[in-house]
Amino acid sequence: MKLINCIAAFLLCLALLASGAFTCSAADGPFDQYIRPLTNPVYNIDPRNETTLRVVHLQQKMPSHIKTTLGRVALDGDFNVTAVQLTYAFNERFSLVAEKTGYIDFNPDNTLSDENGWADYGAGLKYAFLYDPDSKFILSGRLFFELTQGSSDVFQGNGDGNVTPSIHFLKGFDRLQLVGGAGVTIPFDSADESTVMFDTWHASYAVTPWFFPLIELNHFCVLDDGNEKSLVPSIVGFEGGDLINFGAQHGERNKHIVTLGLGSRFRVLQDVAFIKNMDLGVGYEFPLTDKNENLMEDRWTFDVAFYF
Repeated sequence: MKLINCIAAFLLCLALLASGAFTCSAADGPFDQYIRPLTNPVYNIDPRNETTLRVVHLQQKMPSHIKTTLGRVALDGDFNVTAVQLTYAFNERFSLVAEKTGYIDFNPDNTLSDENGWADYGAGLKYAFLYDPDSKFILSGRLFFELTQGSSDVFQGNGDGNVTPSIHFLKGFDRLQLVGGAGVTIPFDSADESTVMFDTWHASYAVTPWFFPLIELNHFCVLDDGNEKSLVPSIVGFEGGDLINFGAQHGERNKHIVTLGLGSRFRVLQDVAFIKNMDLGVGYEFPLTDKNENLMEDRWTFDVAFYF
C-alpha cells in the first residue's frame, strides 16, 4: 500500500506537469541545468555546493533467503526508510552537510522480528577543490562523520562511529551530465564496524529542461571485516550496503555489492518565491551481484529536493 501511494502521488505530479500547472525555463546559473544523483543517497552525493533540503523515501524488498555461515536462512519482507538531508552552502565552494538521518521500519517475513527505530546521524563538510563553470566541471571532497545514537533494533548504533573521506566530480557536456565519486568508511572501532570502500557513478540527459532520465551504478567493497558479536553480524557473509554497517565477522567472504539504478528526475518548479528549483525523483534499483549475499532484492527510491 505504501508503494501504491507513492506511485499515485508521482503520477499526479506527472499529470500536473502535462497539464501545464508547473512550468520552468532553462536554468540561468552555470550548473543549474544539472541534477543531483538519486540512488545510494548517503554516498552518491551532489558535488555542487548549494543550499538544499531533500526528503527521501526508500522501499527495499529483501531476498527470500540469505546465505550465512549456518546455511540458507529465510528472510523475505521489506524495510522502509524515510529521511531528510540538508546542505547549507556558504558559497559555491564550501558547505555544511547533514546527509544521513531518518527512520527505519524493518519488516522481515521470516527468522527476524519486525522492528523500527532511528538511523544513525551523519554530517560533515564539502569543499570544491576545482570549480570551473566554463568547462562545466566540479571536483569536490567531502569529510563525513557518522554518530551512533541510532537504534540497535534496526542495525544502527553499533561501534563508536566512523569517518568517510571521499572525492566526487561533476562534468557537463551540454545536456549530458556525468557524476562519480569514491571513498572509504573508516570505523573508530574496527571490531564493531567494517571498513568499506565505495564508488558510485551517475549519467543523465536533459531531454527537456524538466525531464532527466538517469542511470546509476553503485559498488561497495569490504576492505576489513568487523568482529561484532551479536547474532546477525556473526553469521552473515556480507555487509549491509549503503545504510547498514553490521560489523560482520565474515564480511570479506562476499565483499562486493554492485547495484544498478534506473530512473528519472522532474524539475517541477523553478524560480518560485524563495525556491530556486524543486526536483522530484523516482528510481528502481536492483543488485548485479548475488541478491542472496545482500539485503536487497530490489529498491524503489522516491525523493523531492528543494534548492534555495
